[in-house]
Amino acid sequence: MKMKKSIWLFALALALTACGQTDNTENEKQEQPQQKEVKVPQGVPVAPMPQIPVQEKGAAFGDGLSQSNVPVLKLEEGKPLDFSQMNGKKKTLEEMATEQIDSIRYRAEQGRADYQTMLGTCYENGWGVEMDVNEAYKWYTKAANQDNPAACNSLGNFYRMGTAVKADPNKAFECYKKGAAGHDAQAMLNLGNCHYYGMGVEKDEKTAVKWWKDAADAGNAYALAQMGDCYYYGIGVEKDLQKAVEYLSQAADKNVSSAQYRLGLLYFSGNGVQQDQSYAELLMRKARDGGDKEAQDFLDRNFK
Repeated sequence: MKMKKSIWLFALALALTACGQTDNTENEKQEQPQQKEVKVPQGVPVAPMPQIPVQEKGAAFGDGLSQSNVPVLKLEEGKPLDFSQMNGKKKTLEEMATEQIDSIRYRAEQGRADYQTMLGTCYENGWGVEMDVNEAYKWYTKAANQDNPAACNSLGNFYRMGTAVKADPNKAFECYKKGAAGHDAQAMLNLGNCHYYGMGVEKDEKTAVKWWKDAADAGNAYALAQMGDCYYYGIGVEKDLQKAVEYLSQAADKNVSSAQYRLGLLYFSGNGVQQDQSYAELLMRKARDGGDKEAQDFLDRNFK
């Protein structure tokens, strides 16, 4: 019974991780002062996020990167879930996968798409097995052929970056599309990126925002930050500073460092919110601790 319970909890955890979901806690909404003109504080990164070049189709992995090729969005890595509720011990997803690797493999070999996806994740990350992207690709493909949304998203990432296969933006787009149709929040986010940059499909900002919003509504932390940028800059939507603050606040609460930095700038300048430099400093410190270099520079300049 304990084994079954652990496997069930692990399956649930992986599903949540694949979708980019964390616990949703409703924040108390504060009334924000009306502001006719939106002023962009100096130093705000250009939305939606930094870009990286996609690998040229047919090039060997690690070779042939070209700025002239279609760019794709660089996504930040999520952190493992905290399983401290289990027997009073903190267990990461990696630890649970390592402990249950034999059971995961058995169920994957029996044809269970969810466990095939898990096994692919284990091979991709080296959890309980030796890291092997070719094995990861094999198991993701098996699960994707059974329409597992999370596997479709992972397979899309492989085709996007040319991992274990030749990079193919068109196949990446089709994988993300299939995953998004299955309501995988990360696939929705990636599909929005494809539409925004024209990767495997014609560029369309409004369609990109539609998918980003769907991902945000599903709880994806980086989609929330993305929507905050969209409303801040008027990307595919009308500028709306209050909505921008709402989305950025939700993303900041989920520890997205870029959103914490952006929100910190707003509170520092009092742009669209009540000026609060103490809170701005707190946000900047959180962003810095999350690896945001711009936040560290801002702290050095303004909070010595």
